[in-house]
Amino acid sequence: MSIKPTVALVLPESISTQMFTAASLARLSEHATVVGPLLPDAPGFTESVKPARVVLGGWGTPHFGAELLKLFPHLEFFAYSAGSVKGVVSDALYGRGIQVTTSASGNATPVAEFTVAMMQALLKQVFWLAPMMSAGNRAWGDRFEQVRELCDIDVGLVGASRIGREVVRLLKAFKHVRVKLYDPFLTPQQAEALGVQLCSLDEVCACEVVSVHAPNIPQTRHMLNARTLARLPDHAVFINTSRGALVDETALIAEVKRRPIYVLLDVTDPEPPAKDSELRTLENIILTPHIAGAMKQARHEMGRIAIDEVIRFLAGQPLSDPITREMLATQA
Repeated sequence: MSIKPTVALVLPESISTQMFTAASLARLSEHATVVGPLLPDAPGFTESVKPARVVLGGWGTPHFGAELLKLFPHLEFFAYSAGSVKGVVSDALYGRGIQVTTSASGNATPVAEFTVAMMQALLKQVFWLAPMMSAGNRAWGDRFEQVRELCDIDVGLVGASRIGREVVRLLKAFKHVRVKLYDPFLTPQQAEALGVQLCSLDEVCACEVVSVHAPNIPQTRHMLNARTLARLPDHAVFINTSRGALVDETALIAEVKRRPIYVLLDVTDPEPPAKDSELRTLENIILTPHIAGAMKQARHEMGRIAIDEVIRFLAGQPLSDPITREMLATQA
C-alpha cells in the first residue's frame, strides 16, 4: 500500500471551518493525509508539518518567508483558499520552485454580483427613497426624477481583473449596456474577446456608471483623483469594491459636495474611515463594511476550489489557476 502524501492546513481553525466543509475535507482525505488546521505557535507544529508536500492556507496564514520554509523541507505546492496571496508568499518560496495557486476566482463572483446589484440600487435611488418611504415623506422631488435603470447606459470599469471580467459577463444580461473598460495591461484583441470598448481612464470616468476593480499597487494609488473624478457626469454612480487606496477620498468628498454624484464605497482608506470622516456624513455617499466579497456560502466555494487544485496537483494534472512570481506585480 502506497503512503499518502501529507497536506498541512496552515491557518487558524476558525478560518478553516469557514472555508472547508466536512465533505470537502473528507474528499481531500481520500488523496492525502491531512494535518491541522494549525499555526506555527501550536505544540508539535514542526513535527506535524515536516513531511508536508502541500500547504493549504487562507486568511490568517503566516508569511512563508525563508525561516518558516525551513520547517517544510518537502514542500512543493502552496494552495491559498482566499483571494490575494501577495502577503503570504515570498521570493524564498518561489526560489525553491514551489508552485502557488489561489482561490481568488471564487471570490470574484460574489464581488461582481454585489457590484451589479449596487449599480441597480444606486440608479434606482433605493438608499434615499426607501427611508423617505418608511418615514411617510412623499417629498421625493429630484430623487424620484433621478430613478434610472441599467439599460441603454454607458458603464465604465476600471480594471480587467477577475472581478472586472465577471462584472462584464454579468452585464451582458442587461439590454443595451455599453461597457467601456480601462486597463493598461489589456490588449485590443482581449478587449474585443470580452466584448468591451477599450478606453482611456478619462473616457471611462465620463460614463454614467463607474466601478473600480483594479489592484492596489503603487501605480494605481489615487488613480481616481481630482482630475479623473471631475470627469464624472452629474448624477453619475460611482462604486469602489476593490481597495480604498485607489481613490483620493479628499477629492471624492469635494466632488460629492460640489454636485450630485451617488457613491457606494465597500472599501476605504483607512478601513473603516476615521470617525470624523465626511465619508460618514455626506448624504450621497453610502458605506458598506467590506461585505462585497465571500462571506459565508462563497467561502465554502473558495475552499472547494483550493482542494480541487490540491487534488489536481497530487494527481500530476495541470493547475487551473497557477500564480507565478511575475504575475504578482499586476495583481491585487
